[in-house]
Amino acid sequence: MRKVTLLLLPLISVLAVWSIQPALAQDTGKGIKPGVLAQRRLHRWNAMAKWLQLTDEQKARIKSIVDNAREQARKIRSDASLTREQKRKQLLELRKNTRQEIGSVLTPEQREKMRKLWAWRWHRWQMWRAYRLGKMGRGAPISPEHLRRWRAWSETAKRGWWWNRWGKPF
Repeated sequence: MRKVTLLLLPLISVLAVWSIQPALAQDTGKGIKPGVLAQRRLHRWNAMAKWLQLTDEQKARIKSIVDNAREQARKIRSDASLTREQKRKQLLELRKNTRQEIGSVLTPEQREKMRKLWAWRWHRWQMWRAYRLGKMGRGAPISPEHLRRWRAWSETAKRGWWWNRWGKPF
């Protein structure tokens, strides 16, 4: 009887772990659930439209411009004949053209507000990247070469290389 108990105990414990595992893997609350990015994009769009006080006609024209740009970007990313650098250049050109198209729809006051919004978002992105680098430096091992390259990039970003490269958005 004792041998049977010793054989059944590990088998029962393995079965118990297998039955609990799917329940644990379902939703831990970490990561991004499907549709969350779309909800964030919609929230940002509504906030921007309210802040810029866009008319219904402007909203419709900007939405068509953004949808068209998104479709073109999808095509560029899925094109296997292009190298990574070619894709990057085409996407940067697409982004520049899209900003110019959106700027042509806006009034001068709205353009100025939009420029300030993009500058603010760029600043926030830089702050987040600096925070992540600090977090990486403390917790994860980072090579001196990687750290040197990051610092060089960070210095050029502080000087506003993005403004000089892409030009004034409008």
